[in-house]
Amino acid sequence: MKFGLFFQTPDASGHTHGERYAEMFDLIGLGDALGFDVAWLAELHFGGAFSLLSNPLMAVPVIAARTRRIRIGTAVTLLPLHHPLSVAEQAATADVLSGGRLELGVGRGSIPTQFHGFGVPLAENRARFDEALEIIRLAWTRERFSYRGSFYHVDNLEVVPRPVQRPHPPIRVAVHTAESFAHIGDQGLPIYSGTTTTPLPQLRDYMALYREHLEAAGHQWQRDQMALMLPVHVGATGVAARDAMRPGVHQYYRNLQTIFSQLPDSYRDHLPRLRAIEDNVANLPYDRFCREQGVFGDAAEVRDRLGAARDEFRLSQIIAWFDQGSRLPRAEVEHSMRLFADEVISKL
Repeated sequence: MKFGLFFQTPDASGHTHGERYAEMFDLIGLGDALGFDVAWLAELHFGGAFSLLSNPLMAVPVIAARTRRIRIGTAVTLLPLHHPLSVAEQAATADVLSGGRLELGVGRGSIPTQFHGFGVPLAENRARFDEALEIIRLAWTRERFSYRGSFYHVDNLEVVPRPVQRPHPPIRVAVHTAESFAHIGDQGLPIYSGTTTTPLPQLRDYMALYREHLEAAGHQWQRDQMALMLPVHVGATGVAARDAMRPGVHQYYRNLQTIFSQLPDSYRDHLPRLRAIEDNVANLPYDRFCREQGVFGDAAEVRDRLGAARDEFRLSQIIAWFDQGSRLPRAEVEHSMRLFADEVISKL
């Protein structure tokens, strides 16, 4: 069983962007010392209210230089927004400069502001993702290769540098819709999901679909098949933990509202999701969030709930987001991480 840390790192009043990155690096250093296995960094664009991490691959060697053993992952690299040859080069470089500690999480993305900003049609995200992933795997496993698809053409190229890890860094695909769980199950690839986008009741249905497609395609369940990210906070009591996280959860939805509200009126496909976000801002269903998405409690409660999730979903990795919404004092985040390491990691 592995344990990860998740970072989104939004802007914060009174702090420079450099200070926000420095704080993230410090917390990852603490996680390394406490025994966490992987630090996962989101890739998000065009909105500091939501995240400053527009290029997490650039942070990989910086983190590796400041830590001893923790692996560094992207959660996730948005393949439709990049040329796949560039991703193959950058990720391989990150693997080389980190001494082989890269975990490449990839996904197709669903936040419309990102696609609008890069001028990529959101409707093409699945097809672009599939082509890009195939090209990246060919680039890392062939001396030279060619490829001809609907979006990308490669003519007899050698991609360098080569990753340290062979045949390549571990690849994990983010999924949060029924379509994605089924599609990636057909391919047999390890997956990453999160309760912020896929609450536990949905996840139960979608995991059944994933296992069905995995088996139908002849793929075996592997030891590293499933990683799950959940907002986590460990407090002195369950009530104290849930009270501490309420402002952050509310802030998370306000940040989402800010991002989704910045699209032009002509871009209307996002409106149903925006309305749902606005409803959560106006009437936060916090008790339901605590049941279905967040794991906020004392050490025993957090341990029991994560143990139940591990067993139900056959998790190979639990990824904790310790400061969803970035409203906790840093000392409280660090205290929660230490309690988690002492009372959860050591006993699960």
